[in-house]
Amino acid sequence: MSRKPSASLFYWGPLLGFLFVMGLLLSDAKAESQQLDHGEFIFDQSQTPPALPQFRWTPIQLPDNWDLSHPFRGGFGWYRFSLTLDHSPDDLWAIYLPHLSVNARVFINGQLVGSGGSFTEPVSHNSYRPLFFVFPGLLLHAGENQIALNLLGYAQEESGLGTFQIGPATALKPTYNSLYFRAVIVPTISFTLLLLLSFILFIIWLRRRHETLYLMFALCGGFCTLYTAVFFIQEVPWLTHHQWLWMELTAIMCYIYCLMLLIHRFVKVHRPSLEKFFLIYTIVGPFLILLIPPPYLFRGFGLLGLGYSAISLYILFTIYRYRHQCLPSETWLLFFSILFSALTGYHDLAYLLHAQHEIPVFIFYWGSTILGIAIAFLLLLRFDRSLILFETLNRDLNSMVAEKSRTLAQSYQERQTLEMRQAVFGERERIMRDLHDGLGGYLVSALVQAERHPPLLVPLQQTLRSALEDLRLMIDSLDGDPTDLATQMGSLRERLESLMESSGAVLHWQVEDSPRLPFPSTSNTLQLMRMVQEIFTNIAKHSHACHVFFSVGAHHLEVRDDGEGFDTVTTRPGRGLPHLYRRAQQLGITLHISSSSLGTTLHLTW
Repeated sequence: MSRKPSASLFYWGPLLGFLFVMGLLLSDAKAESQQLDHGEFIFDQSQTPPALPQFRWTPIQLPDNWDLSHPFRGGFGWYRFSLTLDHSPDDLWAIYLPHLSVNARVFINGQLVGSGGSFTEPVSHNSYRPLFFVFPGLLLHAGENQIALNLLGYAQEESGLGTFQIGPATALKPTYNSLYFRAVIVPTISFTLLLLLSFILFIIWLRRRHETLYLMFALCGGFCTLYTAVFFIQEVPWLTHHQWLWMELTAIMCYIYCLMLLIHRFVKVHRPSLEKFFLIYTIVGPFLILLIPPPYLFRGFGLLGLGYSAISLYILFTIYRYRHQCLPSETWLLFFSILFSALTGYHDLAYLLHAQHEIPVFIFYWGSTILGIAIAFLLLLRFDRSLILFETLNRDLNSMVAEKSRTLAQSYQERQTLEMRQAVFGERERIMRDLHDGLGGYLVSALVQAERHPPLLVPLQQTLRSALEDLRLMIDSLDGDPTDLATQMGSLRERLESLMESSGAVLHWQVEDSPRLPFPSTSNTLQLMRMVQEIFTNIAKHSHACHVFFSVGAHHLEVRDDGEGFDTVTTRPGRGLPHLYRRAQQLGITLHISSSSLGTTLHLTW
């Protein structure tokens, strides 16, 4: 009975075959390149490979750390290696230098094939980046070839050279690209990311000054980006090597101090005395190191870093102790990210304090980057929660405002209805009062005259005529538009002309513009009409005028006659003038009367 092949074979078979082929290719690639780790060394200031006697060269094995092989020595060192080939290659070859400090240039058989940059201050910094120099394979010949490396290093700064490879460029390029990505591209991405996050949170802090948590992260990110820039910036203008190194290590100290402040704000711990102590420690320590000789700068920062290692332990303890003041997910994410950052810091601190055979590879930027991303993530989560809470409160507030608005609208509607009812009631009272005071008075007067003096019909006719005119005036004021005073005046004009004609005067009527009272209403219109009627009645009775001039504009009304006039100061006023002044006051208008022997002028303005 035949067995069907297992389904997993269809998945794992091609994969294992691919890995086998790749293994062969990689093994072939490595077979084409050679790793050089045994050579000779000498300190010399020559710009080209020195031709010195053999006995002056010292045998050396890579990696070579000058702090161990040449304590307190620095400057220009020369490495010399031998490479034996069967034939001269005709393709491109390359030299791949993974680790060195601080800068190097390479010679093949006495000819320069590559340089890392400037060897004079400000020097080029290649301590944290690999170098890759491509050269024609024809520079190599069959037999023994000499490879010389000129290295610039500084005393007691972990300077030296690690093992390197030489071979076809196509074989070495992938390995170089992989290390270049980790050593240069990743710090560049970390720098950009932290700088962007710091800028965003700094903008948030500018909008929310009371939230110092965002400011602390912006400062942490700023110092961290300054430290991370060391790994990908090769040329530093205006700064010497030791100034750049001092700034790099000082940025780490400031970063850890700001991290402590950040954690205090994050877990809501208030310890000003401790913060002031470490602030002084952070400021004074690096400036004291400036006073010591440059060869001791590396070790000085290492000793200073012991205090910051204690700070990192204190930060971890603080997070754990006050873990209940934050969400569990926030607490443990923060705890483990700081723990990872602390471990990378301890790794780099070990290189600062104790020289090792290998050329140091500093990895603290990995920890600081991950920690920065974690803290930024937590701060953005908090900001998001605050924004959600704000939106929820805003919705609740909008609902409350909408409910209050509906209540106020309903209350306003009820009040408007009540005011309308009160206005109707007041208007009814006014009509009743006017009928009683005006038309009622005339009718009572006519009744008395008819009862007492039956033969005297002429006065009775005048009284009834006055009552009829007053009734017409009231009807016109109720029936017309209170804002259309021009029409109301036109209705009154005919009766005024009849009144003036009966008194022997000629009425000159002029309307300049449509008048409008400050508070137009039926009641106010009637009041104004009564005032005009009262003015013309007084002119007919007392002025003996031949001409009466009436003019009205948008904001004024004037009546002028050429009658006898009167003394406005000494003349004893009757009831007419006080009534005019009282009505003008009620309407909110100004009444001005001037009189002389040439006539009288009454001027109303509003």
